[in-house]
Amino acid sequence: MSSPQVNGDVPHSAFIDHLLNYPVINNGLKTFKSNPYGQKSLELSDSAYKTFAQPVIPYFAKPYQYVSPYVKKADDLGDKTLSAVDSRFPVVKKPAGEIYEEARNLVLLPLRTGLAGKDHVLETYSGEVKKVGGDNLVTYSKALLTTTLIVTTEVIQTIGGFLGAKKEQTKTVVDEKVNN
Repeated sequence: MSSPQVNGDVPHSAFIDHLLNYPVINNGLKTFKSNPYGQKSLELSDSAYKTFAQPVIPYFAKPYQYVSPYVKKADDLGDKTLSAVDSRFPVVKKPAGEIYEEARNLVLLPLRTGLAGKDHVLETYSGEVKKVGGDNLVTYSKALLTTTLIVTTEVIQTIGGFLGAKKEQTKTVVDEKVNN
């Protein structure tokens, strides 16, 4: 699709250039252009542009002179907005594959954590069965009770460590506020 020319000038958009520099958008466009349906829709839209819009564009040259400063201002504002998005959310500049992997890891975190916890409990239980020795209900019950106590102690220690660190952070913040 060719760019419209107004008074011999080809419009240039900093906003669109900035938007096309985002890897996700760039990859999406490449995928769309490489898809047969995407190619066909681009051909149809180009044909429609040449048939309907291109003959009419010269009639808009005069009115465009009046709105051109506003269009440039809007383009500049859009570009500055995208720059603010870049600085606030640096993830938009990451490659699409990396964003996908990070999202996938975040979604699978509870599953991995649960499986690791299950493995830890089963390892602890089998270790306790070996310590107690024997092959009867009493042995398995003792191992189960010991495993429960060990895992509960580990959970309480982990929570205590987390809360202790938060308590120290809170104490530091309160001390800073009191001293200032």
